[in-house]
Amino acid sequence: MARYRRKPEMIEAVKITRTITIETAKGSLIGNPGDYLITDKHGEQYPCDARKFEQTYERVKDGKDVTTFIKKVVRKVKKKSKELFMKTQP
Repeated sequence: MARYRRKPEMIEAVKITRTITIETAKGSLIGNPGDYLITDKHGEQYPCDARKFEQTYERVKDGKDVTTFIKKVVRKVKKKSKELFMKTQP
């Protein structure tokens, strides 16, 4: 699940793909496809309209982003190494 930040608090969220109903202390809340299901630092869950979510939160980069970057770099190095090797062969 991707993590997002709202200054100064951090939450976890996932984009909703189907209509859901969440029972909260404030009653039943409905989340529609495209909205986000937020889990706050206390474990409470609630849906949030996609537009409001995207205006309020920014994605927190985690180790997965670094891993993806490293994999891309390694692939490029392998490709360039192979090209150089092939050029030096008679």
